[in-house]
Amino acid sequence: MRRTFQTTLLCVAFIPFLLGAMSLAQGAERLVPAELVTTELDGQVRFWGIRSMLPFLLALWIVTHLDQAFGVLVIVLGATVAGGLARVWSALTYGAPEPFLIGIIVFELATILFLPWYKLITHGTPPTKATDGANRKQVLGD
Repeated sequence: MRRTFQTTLLCVAFIPFLLGAMSLAQGAERLVPAELVTTELDGQVRFWGIRSMLPFLLALWIVTHLDQAFGVLVIVLGATVAGGLARVWSALTYGAPEPFLIGIIVFELATILFLPWYKLITHGTPPTKATDGANRKQVLGD
């Protein structure tokens, strides 16, 4: 079940990585007609494209340090859910988005389900200083 969790987390984190790479490569023209693009808007879209790629890089660390990764996982998932809630706010303010974006919102909100799954596979026990030291000795051969 650990391997399934790790694989699923990487697959889920790869989606914003891919969308971020698209934003980085295409800039604001991905979202609005070229005649409406300003330097500021294009710069923001490309900047946030890079930021969208970050969860995948953090997910790589999480899956390789699974027993110590709870704090980082909470930060990544919390930011993802907060982003989904921000999209809901936009939808309530400006009207319903396209179906594709609704799917992204559901996807972002559903990532919170990784927390109970994480607790299940790690048996809900946060690492302690004693186990961190034991793990360090085991990995480093101290």
